[in-house]
Amino acid sequence: AQFGDFANTAQVIIDQFICSGEQKWLRQAGLVMLLPHGYEGQGPEHSSARIERFLQLSDDDPEIIPDMAEESRMQLQKTNWQIVNCSTPANYFHVLRRQIKRDFRKPLIVVSPKSLLRHPACVSSLKSFDEDQRFKRVISERFEEELKPREEIRRVILCTGKVYYDLLKYRREKGKKRIALVTVEQICPFPFDRVQDTARRYPNAEIVWVQEEPQNMGYWSYVQPRINTALVGAGIAKRVSYIGRNPAASPATGNGTIHQAEVEQILVTAFDTNPAPESLAPVRWRY
Repeated sequence: AQFGDFANTAQVIIDQFICSGEQKWLRQAGLVMLLPHGYEGQGPEHSSARIERFLQLSDDDPEIIPDMAEESRMQLQKTNWQIVNCSTPANYFHVLRRQIKRDFRKPLIVVSPKSLLRHPACVSSLKSFDEDQRFKRVISERFEEELKPREEIRRVILCTGKVYYDLLKYRREKGKKRIALVTVEQICPFPFDRVQDTARRYPNAEIVWVQEEPQNMGYWSYVQPRINTALVGAGIAKRVSYIGRNPAASPATGNGTIHQAEVEQILVTAFDTNPAPESLAPVRWRY
């Protein structure tokens, strides 16, 4: 799609055939949908692929952790489709390669902003494309050498897609060394085991989910119960908190000044080690 927003004009086809075809007619499909999605100040019609609609149509249970053992995991086979937001070229390559090499077929929904095509930090080494490499459902903290020891980490930010690079840039500019960044590359089916590993790795850290989208859109309503299920399943007495735009009717503002103010507000809040607030103060344009 030229812009992922235009997927809403195909909603009938998505509902009737793509997400439900296997359950209705026992017909597998390997269709790949590439939907540009990312908040770059281009306005409400050029920001959102309405990822929340795809996630709402996913049939995995938010309260049950399936068998996640490497040799017996059937999570993908039992889910109606896959939804990913890859933050590296290598991971994008491997998810497409995985789609072709499998001995079964599932639709693959890929959302990603166009800006990552030319982002100077969005790069992968040649080695990461080797045949002994594979798709990573979650990418752990990539620059642990820039942070304090794991026991001193006070917050773990879970996020996906382009917002990771905004967070990484801000962390380096402000010298924040007690906040780790982890990207969830495969949203559906949910990587319960990798989230549990992350929580165990940072025993003294608060877990927060950061997204660009308004709270009633994007990933939050899908990931919140699943992250909490993962934490409960691991015996960890924590719950995930939300940091992002407040609920809204429009996917994004049409005003560039408000867009930048919202981005700054999310970044400042994400790296404030006080407990995450219930909501952010509304950003309003003053004429």
